[in-house]
Amino acid sequence: MKAMKNAARLNSRGNLILSSLSLADYELLEPYLETVQFRARDCLEQTNKKVERIYFPYRGLISVIAVSQNKRHESEAGIIGWEGMTGASVVLRSEPALTNVFVQIPGDGRAVLAGDLSMLMAMSSTLRDAFLKHIYVFLIQAANTALANARGRLDQRLARWLLMADDRVPGDGLHLTHEFLAFMLGVRRAGVTIALQHLESQGLICNSRGHIRLINRSGLEQCCDGLYGVAERELSRLFAPRYG
Repeated sequence: MKAMKNAARLNSRGNLILSSLSLADYELLEPYLETVQFRARDCLEQTNKKVERIYFPYRGLISVIAVSQNKRHESEAGIIGWEGMTGASVVLRSEPALTNVFVQIPGDGRAVLAGDLSMLMAMSSTLRDAFLKHIYVFLIQAANTALANARGRLDQRLARWLLMADDRVPGDGLHLTHEFLAFMLGVRRAGVTIALQHLESQGLICNSRGHIRLINRSGLEQCCDGLYGVAERELSRLFAPRYG
């Protein structure tokens, strides 16, 4: 993921999906793209509502939140950054959306109206295929999130989430509160504090006043015990050839 992130940054398109498009498909899409800024807690999609825009982040972090039918329970199903896009229900022609999509870390990117994207996908099957590849990778990520939630210890789940966030956020640190991590992982704040202390005692991270710096990525991956890496390898398999 790190090498691919650097490659996408060097590409003027800024987002892995946009960077992977053929010149013909990008020239078809580009006139409909607008530059946008993401603010923390912006709601990009809401369950049972029509999707208005599809977003291609350059920077920032977006969470896809599963919501129970009575709206009393929420849980993060996956995250999207520079490698992905929102609007899965539009690509799959299965509106309305059945998840909430929020900005968790502010950033920027490009956006396209849902109606325009549907029109363009009807014009180019290869364009839609590129979007479907991302949805496939995201489904693998979501499946592994369910596996981690069911079988992983809290420190393993936290290590996985930190690695995934680090894959998508530029710089050498993450500005995250314990409350934020507790919500993302669906646990109590006290549990996150203990898990962070455990990872820090192992020399894997440095945690100071809401700023978490990853010191030993390979050690964090070992801590995950196989819960991190499946979706990341598939992303590299599908998109890395563009940089070969």
